[in-house]
Amino acid sequence: MGELARALTRHGIRVRVVAAHSPGLPVYGKIGDIEIVRPRYWWPERLEMLRREVGGLPVVWRKYPLARVQILSFFLMHAFVTARYAQSCDVVHAQWTLSAGAACLGRWVHRCPVLVTVYGSDILQVPRHPIGAWLTWLVLSCCDRITAVSHALQKRVVQLGVSPERVLVVPIGVDVTKFLPADDVHRENLILFVGSLIERKGVRYLLEAMPQILSVFPEYRLVIAGDGPEIISLKQRAVELGISRQVDFVGFQSQDNVRVLMQRARVVVLPSLEEGMGAVLVEAMACGTPVVASRVDGIQDVVTEEVGVLVSPANPMELAEGIRTVLFDPIRWREYSYNARLRAVKYYNWDIIVPRFIQIYQSLVG
Repeated sequence: MGELARALTRHGIRVRVVAAHSPGLPVYGKIGDIEIVRPRYWWPERLEMLRREVGGLPVVWRKYPLARVQILSFFLMHAFVTARYAQSCDVVHAQWTLSAGAACLGRWVHRCPVLVTVYGSDILQVPRHPIGAWLTWLVLSCCDRITAVSHALQKRVVQLGVSPERVLVVPIGVDVTKFLPADDVHRENLILFVGSLIERKGVRYLLEAMPQILSVFPEYRLVIAGDGPEIISLKQRAVELGISRQVDFVGFQSQDNVRVLMQRARVVVLPSLEEGMGAVLVEAMACGTPVVASRVDGIQDVVTEEVGVLVSPANPMELAEGIRTVLFDPIRWREYSYNARLRAVKYYNWDIIVPRFIQIYQSLVG
């Protein structure tokens, strides 16, 4: 989590990051005051698979048989490098369960307490297989403390057999000084989706909702910002629905471009089938953009009736009605926009989130 690392440094915490390597990236470098180590895990370098798809490790695991072999070498290299570089640190803060396992394996060398934050797929998908469930429980049991980005994930962790008092809820933050509302005059007739184009993001249902939306709001366009294995089938679905001219697939976008799109859009939609939290919703809310999202998992922590609309997953008709509700009444839209920004600043500002992590670090060290 680059944003977390930067936020920690702003609060005076020295941060050293062990990250996943990709072909072409340096093994060692610095971004500002943040030291970054990316250990190689396969040779030749061009065959490294684990970051090949934007949909993350679950997509790579299913698509590339070699990736299943590389998981072991990745794990061992990260355990070795973490053990080495953590020796001069106070706490190891792992950002998913695989990294937490590597940190725990090397604890006999680095002697640091291990905190793990779980975000989604490592808790929602991996434990579906009995071996995955057992390994996840084993890793979490070895960690000194666990934070989950939503109450839904906290509940899932406890269901795995982890003691409830060891699991705290600390959501993903947003830089509210960067993600800001734009003036109303800059708003355009845009419906925006941001995320990986994978099945569990539910983009197909958003496309299927668009004909109903366009029948009421023909001047609107749908912008899909993201890439992934479903892009070809989604483009074909747009053609089949007769809406391809009203849908723009703009591909993967930088964070700055995403912010601009959110400031221009009238509504941000996240029709996921499962979601650990939905960080894009928090970013949209910080921009004063109302949201429509599926009533699943951690999304229910983020979206209240004051900031947008929750709908049933995999239901294009209900999704279309939710989007129409946000767009139809200008007065209600302004209320959503104002409340969205207020909620993002009050609950998801990094200046609120980071002190909670610092308090956890201090409790582990002290």
